Amino acid sequence: MDSGASRRSVRDLDTETESSDSGEDQSPGGTGGPSDTTPRRRGGRGKPRSRASLSLETIIDAAISTLDTVGAEKVTLRGLAAELQSGVASLYWYASGKDELMAIVADELLGRALEEASALEESGMTRPSTFADFPDPEPDTRTSDSTGEGLVQIRRLVLCLFIQMIEHRWLAGQLIKAGPDEQNSLTYWERIGQALQKMELNVTTQFHASLAVVNYASGMGAEVSQGAINREAAVDAEAEFAEQVDHWSSFSPEQFPFVHSVLEEFQNFDDKSEFVAGLDLLLSGIERQTWG
Repeated sequence: MDSGASRRSVRDLDTETESSDSGEDQSPGGTGGPSDTTPRRRGGRGKPRSRASLSLETIIDAAISTLDTVGAEKVTLRGLAAELQSGVASLYWYASGKDELMAIVADELLGRALEEASALEESGMTRPSTFADFPDPEPDTRTSDSTGEGLVQIRRLVLCLFIQMIEHRWLAGQLIKAGPDEQNSLTYWERIGQALQKMELNVTTQFHASLAVVNYASGMGAEVSQGAINREAAVDAEAEFAEQVDHWSSFSPEQFPFVHSVLEEFQNFDDKSEFVAGLDLLLSGIERQTWG
């Protein structure tokens, strides 16, 4: 599939940083568009300075490791620089502050999700192996082949991103804050949109469907991530959850008939099944919109 803007890797930005020593104009006065390939010097307010002592790839790897360990709230640039045994100025070469660094790091992980989705598509796989037990829904007989193809592409993209959000529990919250400002964030939205363009949908419906998919991925991802953090912090997560279910069951079945009818569903309840079920319901709704 033509993914629109290609993924911009960390190494690309490292190469751009190195080129700044050659005297080329690195000021932020380029086109400013998301596909702009003009090298950007991050931070420093245009003041000349010596070359960064650390590569962006090294900084990103360290930032991911630190974020996974302590969470986004506790990460500081000074603490990250100390861990890298470098001065904080090396970080300001690439980012003007913590917010920009977080956006860069999140965009890198989103790029990895895009790469995985592309690799799966090239190999003819409809979903990551992590979700082998969650087969693709069968399209309705009223659904066109092109719509069916688009639905598979969206599902694959979202599941690849969800894997990154499971592994890096701070990521979903950061994606909610950041918006599609970085290269891979915009590419992700573009690829969702291109899949929707294959369907019998008008432009307005494509627009709203794209936002629904993107917001479901990050919003539900954040919910699942926070739930996992809460379970890790609990003394006995399973016992606490069982106590919660017992509490719900203590309410009157006459007043809460639905709650009582679904309590047994929690026996097969986990993060992946919850996320996939919601995603498939969303895609089913989009599919129905194509029937005319």
